Amino acid sequence: MKRVLLFLLLYNAVSCVFAHDFVNPIGGRAAAMGGTSAASRGLWAMQNNPAGMANLSKFSLGLYYENRWLLPETAYKSAAFAAPTKYGCLGLSFNQFGSSKYNENKFGLAYAKDFGPYLQIGLQLDYLSINLGQEYGRQSAVTFELGIQSQVTEKLRLGTYIFNPVSFRLEQSINQERLPIVFRFGMAYQFTKDFIGQCEIEKNTDHEGVSLRGGLEYEALKNFYLRAGVQTNPGLLTFGVGYEISFARIDVAAQLHEVLGASIQVGMIFSIGKQQ
Repeated sequence: MKRVLLFLLLYNAVSCVFAHDFVNPIGGRAAAMGGTSAASRGLWAMQNNPAGMANLSKFSLGLYYENRWLLPETAYKSAAFAAPTKYGCLGLSFNQFGSSKYNENKFGLAYAKDFGPYLQIGLQLDYLSINLGQEYGRQSAVTFELGIQSQVTEKLRLGTYIFNPVSFRLEQSINQERLPIVFRFGMAYQFTKDFIGQCEIEKNTDHEGVSLRGGLEYEALKNFYLRAGVQTNPGLLTFGVGYEISFARIDVAAQLHEVLGASIQVGMIFSIGKQQ
């Protein structure tokens, strides 16, 4: 009973901070770098800015788990699969936040295309559902995400991302609640071969003000990365490590929330097949 009460109190606090959690940055690298993701590339870009998966060259499978505030009731789970083709990169993803009593689910179908070094475009179609238990049933919605990236120079990359640009409503919602519109603009700068910095700004229509994010990544040893970052609104301090070999990568991160405490994130990506 105490755990249930604690979960309800935490969820109430989270609702004030995050609203519905359909656009949480995914992946251990993003989590460790202050939540920066708009200008990042790779498999998890499918859900952070789909344009960033346009350059994937191998079939990739990713698994991600986030233990928020060290409670199983607030766990965040994600899986993604990407298949590059000569016509662009296709992707499938699934996210879930919560437990059997309350959970939020997101199914995504993504496509990204590389139009040269200065332009990558990605689109993801989403089916969203919220399960409120047997007493309150389910709410659902369909929406989409759009992303653009540009490698402006050899060292500088810009990214723009928008979720739910036409503000769809949740079906079966008592008050016909609208999903938030989320906009991100960010950049990544390669200071040296081993050192990269990222920053971005996010505006969520469910929140007052904006969220500012920044992160750094340093390749301390070959294929071994140290990362750290910071975020405002909500205030987070983040750090983590990553290691990769030819066919797999693992990223581990931790976030310290100004009110709710610590969260741990773990992500793995497996790449198979020949270069496309």
